[in-house]
Amino acid sequence: MRFPARRSRALLLSALIALAPPLSAQDSPAFRLIDRYVQQLMAADGTPGLAMAITDRNGTLRVATFGYADLSAKRLVSPHDRFEIGSVSKSFTALALMQLAAEGKFDPAKPITASLPWFAIQSKYRPITGQDLLTHTAGFPADRDDVPSSAAQAYVVRERTAGSAPGTYWSYSNVGFQVLGYALTHIAGKPSAQVVQERLLTPLGMTESQGWWTHADRPSMVIGYSTQYDDRPNRAGEPLYSGTWLEYAGGDGAIISTAGDMAAYLRLLLNGGKGPGGQIVPEKWFAEFAKGRALPDKSDTTTWYGYGIEVLSRHGHHQLAHTGGMIGYYTSFLADLDSGLGVIVLVNGPAQPSAVSRFALKVMEAERGGAPLPELPAAINPFDVANARELAGTFTSPEGKTLTFEADSSRLYLVRGDQRIALESDGTDEVLGPADSFPLFPLAFRRSKGVVTEVTYGGEWYTSGAYKGPKRFTYPKAWDSYVGHWRIAQDWEPNFRVIVRKGKLFWVSPGGEEQAMTLLPTGEFRVGDPQSAERVRFDQIVEGKALRATLSGMQYYRSFTP
Repeated sequence: MRFPARRSRALLLSALIALAPPLSAQDSPAFRLIDRYVQQLMAADGTPGLAMAITDRNGTLRVATFGYADLSAKRLVSPHDRFEIGSVSKSFTALALMQLAAEGKFDPAKPITASLPWFAIQSKYRPITGQDLLTHTAGFPADRDDVPSSAAQAYVVRERTAGSAPGTYWSYSNVGFQVLGYALTHIAGKPSAQVVQERLLTPLGMTESQGWWTHADRPSMVIGYSTQYDDRPNRAGEPLYSGTWLEYAGGDGAIISTAGDMAAYLRLLLNGGKGPGGQIVPEKWFAEFAKGRALPDKSDTTTWYGYGIEVLSRHGHHQLAHTGGMIGYYTSFLADLDSGLGVIVLVNGPAQPSAVSRFALKVMEAERGGAPLPELPAAINPFDVANARELAGTFTSPEGKTLTFEADSSRLYLVRGDQRIALESDGTDEVLGPADSFPLFPLAFRRSKGVVTEVTYGGEWYTSGAYKGPKRFTYPKAWDSYVGHWRIAQDWEPNFRVIVRKGKLFWVSPGGEEQAMTLLPTGEFRVGDPQSAERVRFDQIVEGKALRATLSGMQYYRSFTP
């Protein structure tokens, strides 16, 4: 089903959601408040469908579904519809390995080659252990998704070089958990998905879940929806299309499940590894799993990473959490080990599942504690821009082009002649300009000593009168041949852009995230921090333009689109 315009799509989805109230047999002021928040966010984000479950240690308190599993057929999401849960699957892989550790068959402190003898990576550092992989501190690149779901995803890591000493630098790596999945396969002598099924899903009574999916499973699943463009920041109200379908069985994200089944998994976490029939994960090894070991962001000591799980300290409470993202599917769960409450949220398109899980947990904890329920958060308006007044001003490029911004309360406007065009927020100090003239990158405001002095749009650069730095920069002319739009025939990371700005080369994700590119003695460029394992090499130079960019082993080619 194609939606004809931005605003009409948002209105249409709001109407659809209103016609599709939550399916739930339970009712209470707390549940009604949560429902209102869910419907408010779904309307704001244009979310097609959502399934949610709330549980305590003893049993499921509520399963509710909202919106549509199939927009074209107007088929409502039902409690039995299955979603891809994405990276939430990592914790299942980790727990299965903990079970094997309890049996003396896996030791996270030993080199992973003890469990997967054919694994290799080019490295000058000590051998990589299971713990390094479980905590995303192995120095791995993020992905190798040009390879179909198979052992080859783990095997081709031998073509890459470790970016940092194991255990020293946190960098999220899907391919690291693919390696762990095949280690699980090697130890158990059967596919990792079967191991997870037998050791976790079946004992927990998760009868509607499985550790892989194929084309045969499509009828039992909701349709995952993606926005119209895959090469630029998403805008409010973009048309939705059915996401690309693929089969998957990797240890990093291959489980499909329902909200009700996932509530049973949350009870495993809330009960310290205990299932309906007793202890499924031995207490010692569950504690190892749930121990915070790595800091993803050293400035935030409340958020740690354990073995395939986030370990949080919030308001004096110990929580376990994770999110997941697939093509058209997003997941968030939050399990509070002190209050004994957990929430799982599954969606099939643009949404904010983490916001839902946090608010639902807050409401339920208030109800359980006899405290007043929290206020319903104000409805989100995508055109509300934080610190809009601080961003206002006129900025000029080295070529003499100007951009003028004006603020009015919480709105920021681009002034174009006698027009004032409201700009959509895209995060802190970032907005989306008019799609006809600023379609590909966010307009990013940059500060010096807290004062906004620059605005960038991809490779374009504008300064205000407060800017005091240099305005002319030099760089190797060969870099001009690398600038452009790069594509690959795979759907996870299908494209990126390379820009030059202020004499520096940058890698830019479809959403607008920029990472500096640093030339190495090998002729490759490192993408990101000095410890990053991501590398890109350009070749096939024709008429002054590189035609191929090899990013961490994946071959991208220059696109005909800008």
